[in-house]
Amino acid sequence: MKRTFRGGHTFVTTVPRVRVKAMFMCLGHNLFNLLSLTRRGKIAAAIAIS
Repeated sequence: MKRTFRGGHTFVTTVPRVRVKAMFMCLGHNLFNLLSLTRRGKIAAAIAIS
């Protein structure tokens, strides 16, 4: 997440804004992983595990 979404540092000033930014970063990361698993054809295996 740090490399792909540059999530190492947060440059907002308040705690609620940091939470919202982190939430969207996690959502984007999960969607990115879903897309990459779908492209590789491994989505069925990932769903079966969880």
